[in-house]
Amino acid sequence: MYKRLLYLVAEGFEICSISGYDGDTPENGQILYRFRNAGGQWRLRSEQFHVDGRESEACGEFFIEYIQNRGV
Repeated sequence: MYKRLLYLVAEGFEICSISGYDGDTPENGQILYRFRNAGGQWRLRSEQFHVDGRESEACGEFFIEYIQNRGV
């Protein structure tokens, strides 16, 4: 999830939210992002991941920095 988050930001996608859930389930993390399609309309997409506590924490720290840098 962390590598995907870095990739999405580097490619210019707008990250809307990330989620991490307690528990060791197959999909316990999520990235929600938006992008413009060929017609210029906004589209939302979400992706689910399996993450452990350390990766989830790294994603959270990255996302906070991302928001602060965007001035949101």
